[in-house]
Amino acid sequence: MRTCIAALVLLWSQLAVAGGLRFAAEFPELPNANARKLSAQRFVLVSVEWRPDTGKTRMPYYQFFDFKERKAVEVPLPLHEFPQAHLQVLGTRTPPMAHVVHFDGQVFSLTLNASKNHEASATYFCQYDTRTNRFSELVYLSPWDDTRHIEDIGFDSTDEYFYFAIGANPAGNVIKNGYTSLELNRIHLRNRELDWKMKVDLPKRARPLKLNSGPQLFSRDGTKLALVEYNDAGIQRDDKPNPPEQVLVVDIPSKTVDAYPSLLTAYGQVFSPDNRYLILGSNELGRMIRIDLEKKKLDLEGPGHKRVDRYLPTPSGKSFLVFSNTKLTSPKTVEVRRVSDLKLQTSIPVRMVFPGTDAVVPSGIFSGLDGRMLLIPYVDKKGWSDRKGWRLYEVPDDVTSPEVDGGSGGDMKVAQGVVLGKQYADANHLLYEDRKEDPNASFSQFVVNKTGDIFLIGTLSDNSDDDYKVGRTRPVVAKLGPDGRPKWQRILVKKGFLDYEGGQVAALPDGGCVADVVSYVHPGSHPVTRVVRLDAQGKVLWDYHFGGGRPRIGDRYELLPDLSISITGRLYEGGEKYRPWKALLDKNGKVLSDEVAP
Repeated sequence: MRTCIAALVLLWSQLAVAGGLRFAAEFPELPNANARKLSAQRFVLVSVEWRPDTGKTRMPYYQFFDFKERKAVEVPLPLHEFPQAHLQVLGTRTPPMAHVVHFDGQVFSLTLNASKNHEASATYFCQYDTRTNRFSELVYLSPWDDTRHIEDIGFDSTDEYFYFAIGANPAGNVIKNGYTSLELNRIHLRNRELDWKMKVDLPKRARPLKLNSGPQLFSRDGTKLALVEYNDAGIQRDDKPNPPEQVLVVDIPSKTVDAYPSLLTAYGQVFSPDNRYLILGSNELGRMIRIDLEKKKLDLEGPGHKRVDRYLPTPSGKSFLVFSNTKLTSPKTVEVRRVSDLKLQTSIPVRMVFPGTDAVVPSGIFSGLDGRMLLIPYVDKKGWSDRKGWRLYEVPDDVTSPEVDGGSGGDMKVAQGVVLGKQYADANHLLYEDRKEDPNASFSQFVVNKTGDIFLIGTLSDNSDDDYKVGRTRPVVAKLGPDGRPKWQRILVKKGFLDYEGGQVAALPDGGCVADVVSYVHPGSHPVTRVVRLDAQGKVLWDYHFGGGRPRIGDRYELLPDLSISITGRLYEGGEKYRPWKALLDKNGKVLSDEVAP
């Protein structure tokens, strides 16, 4: 076993009872593609890499993130040493394709398919113990045939059992036509005994509905299981299932099941820790429902965030986090909802947990240690999970604050500054481009200096989509304090220019700033490169633009250590023809170079 630690860890001796999330550690080199949980409390599988062991033998190396130890560990699984007798049962001569369904730090739990005539015929369970380097006996789980096949239900919240279901449809072609009943089973992860099973008949319909894909939801104590039927707007339009989609709540000790109304695309799912309530949220509808499992009825319904991806409970269970696809919907927040009434408790700006962006597709977010830790992947410029990089957050008992404490490389400080800057811009009707902000760039729409002051640039406009006239726009640069309160705002109109369209700003060590102001002599022409410097009180020290009849457009601005400004861009020679151009201004606005490529 190899241990990999690649993080900046901030120590927090005691978790808060209430408050905001706390940034705890960063793992920039740890892969995050296709990650999935492999235990309820501790381990997330982040990568699998096949590498040679001895000679030409290749085997998979599984890399896990361990919530308890706050580090990554790598563990090999020597499938090439799989017992010959097991291979004969599976109907193969080569190392098997094993699906890891659980890992506890020492023991891999695997499911493997046997084949006959090149088709799956049965599914078996096996374990590999890293302490003894031995594979266990095979345990038969389920047949594979035209009327039956296996469905993974997942491990329970106590990491004691792995549950699975045998989906059946007597009419045949169960994979295509769906199943009409489920035989729920479980296997003990310590002794590999099959010690419990029950049959669940699904509602009779012309076309059966399937369960939501992926592991199903268990209550915190592992005594209840929610089986949520999947339905979406397309299925509803084409087939209109009757009865509509349901959620089947299984009480595991008594082997009883209760059916309740569900929602289309109910991706949001959470049990209250006392097992009193089950809460569901619809991705498509933006609706939430709460089911009272004691009174056995739906007791609360209301609006929620659209495009919900998942609900994650806080440690106390009094509230839950709502992660949604903010590329497709607003507000750009991670909501915190109360279990007691489903009302909004607070909202965390998305960029506080995904520094640099407001629009994300929140796949691959995991919680551990009874909700006390959150593992969140880096995202790329388009808001999708990047190929590597994770951030770890500590979660208080109840999340009551939108702020995120701690930081790395200034990311959190910049993120908070951008949030406050956007709130100010929105409140004062300043237009800006809603894009990913690079926290390492010196020029941006929103920047934060070393003392926490925030600079921003935007545009005031009296135009609308249906009513546009030249001369109705005004460029604005503003400075806010670390608390978001304005210190000053300056309108930077200049004689000779008719229209304006945002720009970028860079913070200076003296408390002032320098701004790139996108300015147009005429809105039908290319903009002119214009740079303005302001002091700490907002007084304009100089205002320079590149003239000469041929428009120069700056594509990249960089503040150099001596406070000079490097500009690279294009010089237009007529129409859309241009040549590369670069220039350098000193800190006093004097042109040191102005060069056009031959």
